[in-house]
Amino acid sequence: MTDQRSRVRFTDRVAEVYGLRPAEVTRLLAGARSTTVRVNRLAEVPAAEILAELRRVMPELTAVAWCADAYFCAGDTGCAAAIPLAERGLAYIQNASSLIPVVLLDPQPGELILDTAAAPGGKAFHIAARTDGKARLWLNDAIAPRAAKLRDLAQLYHVAYENLTSIPAQYLDKELPAQTFDRILLDVQCSGEGRIDLRRSDALRYWSEERIDRYKYQQTRMLEAAYRLLRPGGTMVYSTCTIAPEENEFPVSQILRRHSDLDVQPVSLDQPNFRPGLGTWRSYRFRPAVRRALRVLPTEQFEAFFAARLVKAA
Repeated sequence: MTDQRSRVRFTDRVAEVYGLRPAEVTRLLAGARSTTVRVNRLAEVPAAEILAELRRVMPELTAVAWCADAYFCAGDTGCAAAIPLAERGLAYIQNASSLIPVVLLDPQPGELILDTAAAPGGKAFHIAARTDGKARLWLNDAIAPRAAKLRDLAQLYHVAYENLTSIPAQYLDKELPAQTFDRILLDVQCSGEGRIDLRRSDALRYWSEERIDRYKYQQTRMLEAAYRLLRPGGTMVYSTCTIAPEENEFPVSQILRRHSDLDVQPVSLDQPNFRPGLGTWRSYRFRPAVRRALRVLPTEQFEAFFAARLVKAA
């Protein structure tokens, strides 16, 4: 059971971040939902046939305007009808917010791209599909069993990669060649506040402000490692499925303070629930460029999310 004091502390924090009344937070946080399905262009079945089958079983599909091959699912059952196609590697089901990091990364064919925490694979497979399988992928996940599962799913989704490693992301710079990668995706381990369902009595069983503080230092170290691996002129995207500024704006601000050759590029995505990064949080004062990051307010279609596109000067 969730301690009532934890619930009050949590809802007050989230309300403060979003500028809402605490009573509105419960309505917003009702658990992550799989709200989109993405056609896998790497599958042996033509994309047009996959889409036609998806439309047959889910006639109310609507295109995600800012992400090619992705569609919003409608109705109470969401994307459930697409599960048989996902089991065949023809489509990938995920929350709409999870599409954002790869769209911001903008991977290109021929580039060497590192996904630092790739399992279960959705974003890595999205990178592969957007480059027609022509990116040189280096996949990594710190947890060996997850990395093994990633290998199996990559085969199912017809995703080729050059390397698959299992190294803690904060130590990748100790193992991989420096200033090598054209693009790096850091969808980092976090407190996962965006996936908390406040309708559940045990929703906050693992949540604490102490845990958030531990994560912020680990995430900052992950960003530092990625910076060292990124080539001059390269791009990296830092993203989380959490709300806490300590895990979002703080690590990005810290890496900007340390490295003057890094900058945050503006995000061109425009949705009613998309907001800029915070400039301040309680006693924190973040670098002005952090305002160019993206915060996603939770809705029926989107889980709470954060993403920042960082570019290293050539």
